[in-house]
Amino acid sequence: MRFEPTFLVTATFAADVAVRREPHRQEHLARVEALLADGTALIAGARADLGASVLVLRAADATAARALCEDDPYWRHGVWTAIDVADYLAAIPPPHGRS
Repeated sequence: MRFEPTFLVTATFAADVAVRREPHRQEHLARVEALLADGTALIAGARADLGASVLVLRAADATAARALCEDDPYWRHGVWTAIDVADYLAAIPPPHGRS
């Protein structure tokens, strides 16, 4: 196992998230899917209580991680009301077949 510098992002939802996110949800999910597919996002999801989205992102620095989030439709349309970016050391398993 190795540890990789990454960023833990918590993006707080607006109080009326269930209504506010609906027109932007498909665009947001497509963007998240692309970030997961290209390896920029290691994990992405929402807290079960819909208090916030949580992402673990690979980025050059915290500013770049924040920029990735600020480009998301949820931020641009007020579904997220705050973004917190923290340095994080993600435990990454070795590639399959290697140790």
